[in-house]
Amino acid sequence: MAGALHWGVSLRWWTLVAFGAVACRGKASPDTAARPPIARAMVATVASPPPAATASAPRNYGCDPSVPAAACASFRSILAKRRDLHFVEGAPTKLAPCARDAPGRVGEWRYSLIAPLYSPIQDEARDGFLAMWRGEANIRLAMTPETHAMLATQLGAGASQPLDGHPVLSSQAWAIVPADELVPQWSVVAIDHEHPLAAARDGVLTVALCAEGADVAVRNIDPAQITTLAMTGVTAMARFTAKLMDKKGTTYPARDVASWFAGIDFVHVSNEVSFVPACAPKGDPTEPFCSKDSYIELLEAIHTNILELDGSHLADFGRETFAHTLDMYDARGWQHFGGGRDQLDATKPLLLEHHGNKIALIGCNMPHSTSQTIRNGPDVGYCDMQRVDWQIRDLKKRGYVPIVSIQHEEVYKHDPPEDLVDDFRKLASAGAAVVFGSQAHWAHPFEVYAGAYVHYGAGNFFFDQSWAEARDATADRFYFHGNRLLTVGHLFTRLEEAGRPRPMTETERAGFLTTLQVALDKLPKADPWGVPRQAPSAPGNPDSFLLGKEAILLGVALPEGFVDQHFPLVIDLHAKAATAGQSLCVTLRKSPKVAGKRLTTAITSFMVAKYAVDPARVTVR
Repeated sequence: MAGALHWGVSLRWWTLVAFGAVACRGKASPDTAARPPIARAMVATVASPPPAATASAPRNYGCDPSVPAAACASFRSILAKRRDLHFVEGAPTKLAPCARDAPGRVGEWRYSLIAPLYSPIQDEARDGFLAMWRGEANIRLAMTPETHAMLATQLGAGASQPLDGHPVLSSQAWAIVPADELVPQWSVVAIDHEHPLAAARDGVLTVALCAEGADVAVRNIDPAQITTLAMTGVTAMARFTAKLMDKKGTTYPARDVASWFAGIDFVHVSNEVSFVPACAPKGDPTEPFCSKDSYIELLEAIHTNILELDGSHLADFGRETFAHTLDMYDARGWQHFGGGRDQLDATKPLLLEHHGNKIALIGCNMPHSTSQTIRNGPDVGYCDMQRVDWQIRDLKKRGYVPIVSIQHEEVYKHDPPEDLVDDFRKLASAGAAVVFGSQAHWAHPFEVYAGAYVHYGAGNFFFDQSWAEARDATADRFYFHGNRLLTVGHLFTRLEEAGRPRPMTETERAGFLTTLQVALDKLPKADPWGVPRQAPSAPGNPDSFLLGKEAILLGVALPEGFVDQHFPLVIDLHAKAATAGQSLCVTLRKSPKVAGKRLTTAITSFMVAKYAVDPARVTVR
């Protein structure tokens, strides 16, 4: 299949219009936000019906002084849409804190206890928290006066430090914030195992709200609008891990961690090994990587439904086994990104819509891209970083929360390579909400850079490297609400028996986080509160395809006023930048080794497969 163009099923990314004269001039359309999705993707949608209005006599409502301004504003906005309920300043009937079982309850306001990002404490006992609240513990609590006033209605007067701006957190200085104001810069501490974004029942930091006779819902966190996504590190069900599964049962490696994944909406696994029907693992450290078909039961045991397919060993037994692996995932309704049946499939984003949140995942394999070992057909995705940068910005304009996961350079130390750090921070600066390294066998640190959660390498998950330094890892649980990433939870694991991850003890977790913190401190200082850069509008969108083993780097400019019909294509091999006029214009970002008719034929085939191009109306300059 090497050297041949085979694009599988023809895809349309955009619906476009042809205007008339074939020309490569004018301006690219600025209305990128109005474009349809840039690639086909499997979409899951779960919607919550709005509460039905009930007929009732007009009533006036106000707000109690202890109610947060945001809660009162939400209440006022809801009543403004009703004819039977009115908001009137000073009305005797008010939205107010109340008992949790009060008959007039209309909602609640949730708060969260937060600690530094690298705090080893994930859970605090209720009594311990109440001691903090009263000022009787070593840890001091900071919060705004408004937050203190609201919680005091439930907890009594407390001793707190005033909070103005971002809290300054340390091992002895924590804070309480409204749960809807969470950001990935902080670590959320559960109280009596109740997470503010996961608990179905009221937690100690939940304040009920009542408004007698009002059939409305006032809350800052709606459980029906939360989406959770778990992302794990390296999985390779081969070698000694395979022998462990054969000896003790296919799902045995999930014994101690499966419960953590129960109830998560989307569970991601970067499975680096293809399923091979004739696979017969021997436990030899030098044997090629393959998995028996039955091993997929281990992925089922942790509720996997998203596969990252940019692992470096997926084609070890040929592209036919890669295709067979995709067939097995498709049969279970599992979705994938970062690899696929061809490069169009491998490089398109996976788009998810769930509980009002829109999430997009993009992936690729950097080592195979730089070594030019990727071919079109079943394979991992090619890393064109300019294309990925543009995809991030385009997805954001269309309302998606972008997540980029890359199989990057592998090193056997906790310090991430300089090139990896540079690439990941650039993607964060482009506007990704999450940048994730799926390649690390020695776990790398995580941080927040320009507001993005950046995990340089999660470490080994289901894999046989269970010696010291390679046995520890971090799985991340992302919480989305209101189409925004609020916070990240963690499962810290240690490998046993060459393939069975188990949760770390408190002592192990503290030591592991110290190791990661030491590695993080060696990196150039990051600004967690920075903002993504505002990139200038490019005259042509970056795109690329593979011709044999060579990447053909293109600039693609689209005509204005697109409709669903084919339009002419201009391939300008001499222009420095693509600009759209009354046709789709393509230029080269870099001069390739191949030239002449072979190059223009390949470009035409790619554009016909991916864009709405009329192959009968192609002009080459």
